[in-house]
Parts: sequence; structure tokens; C-alpha cells
Amino acid sequence: MNMLFDDQQLDTRARLVKAAAAIFVEQGFGAAKVRDIVARADANIAAVNYHFGSKEGLYAAVIQYHSAQAMENLSQQVTGSRRRVPAAQLRDFVRTFLQRLLTDTPQFTMGKLVAREMVEPTAAFNLIMEKFVLPQYHALRAIIRSMVGAAPPEELVRRCCLSVVGQCLYYQSARQVVSVLDPEFDYGEKDIDRLAEHIVAFSLGGVHQLVRSGTTAARKPRPARADDR
Repeated sequence: MNMLFDDQQLDTRARLVKAAAAIFVEQGFGAAKVRDIVARADANIAAVNYHFGSKEGLYAAVIQYHSAQAMENLSQQVTGSRRRVPAAQLRDFVRTFLQRLLTDTPQFTMGKLVAREMVEPTAAFNLIMEKFVLPQYHALRAIIRSMVGAAPPEELVRRCCLSVVGQCLYYQSARQVVSVLDPEFDYGEKDIDRLAEHIVAFSLGGVHQLVRSGTTAARKPRPARADDR
């Protein structure tokens, strides 16, 4: 096998991953057809089995590729953010998270695949959790912990993380509702930046209120009641 053939095989594999990612985002894994993927990739239908073994194998390769790209960007973001105050770190995280969810650029493909997976889970759910969701959660968790301070209970940190993420996800999962309730929001870059500022301000206010109210203290056990015995 000469080098030219090797290059051709790598190119075919890359085209299949690119075409499959677009179709999986558009249609979801279940509805996506291999014949449509190979047609968009300008490849032979046998190439999917040759390179990936199956449609499921191709989906896993798409997840591996795009999650690696996303995590590389996250690593660069976290490295830069460590030199900034927690509020600025949170701002960087939320803006990037919203861009992954709401923009149509190829670098944010993974966010859209995850959004699909939440609606229609597949056998690749655990792979997505391991390669994409959990690394981001741990990065956000570190930011929240630094904001709360004083060794907060894990439940509080987890709830704060999910509250931040939930605000972002709503604008992706409820686009039609948002278009009615907030018709001036058009999902453009400037609107996404303003939304990021709002979510950060709202979240900071909530976290600071929790700190002031003493909710960061460890939760006391609930007193036993008669019906518990």
C-alpha cells in the first residue's frame, strides 16, 4: 500500500466524518441514512463499513473527533481564564457554551450533537458524557467552587452548575417559545453576547445571595419524624 493510497483513505475517512456530523445534527442519529452520508461525502457506501464497521461506529468517530476539538478549545479557555477572577471565568464559560449551542459554525458541532442526544439518547450517550459533558462540568464546577469558597457542600455546587447550564439550554431547546416571548432576540452574535452577560449577572447574583444567606453551610440532617420509624 503506497503513500498515495494511504492519503486517499484518510481523506475518505475525514469526508465521511464531516458529512456524517452535519447529517446527524440535521436529522438525529436514528433518522440519518448511510446512503445520504456517503452521497454528501462523495464516497462509496462500502466505505462506512471499511473505516468504521457500522453506522454506530461512524457516529462514535464523529463524537470522538468533535469532542476532542471542543475539549482542546476548552483547555485553552480554562488555561487563559485561570489568570482571571471567577466572574470573568464564568463569563468565558457561558459565552462559549452558548456559542456551541446557538451558532451554526462547524467548531460548535459537538454542542448540537449533545442537544440531539438529550432528546433522542443513543448507545453513545455514555461516550458523550465521558468525552464532552463531564469535562465541561468539572471546569464549571471549579469556577463555582472558587466563587462560593469555604468548602461548600457538593450539593450546592452541583445545583449552581445545573442552574447555569439550564439557563443556556433553554435558549436552544425552546427556540420557538423564545421567538414569541422575546421576538427581538435573533440568535446573532451580539444577542448571544448580551445573553451571556445576563446569565452571568443573574447567576452571580444568585450565588452571592446564597453566600450572604449562609446557604453554603453544610445541610443539617432532617430531624426524624414519627412516620420515619
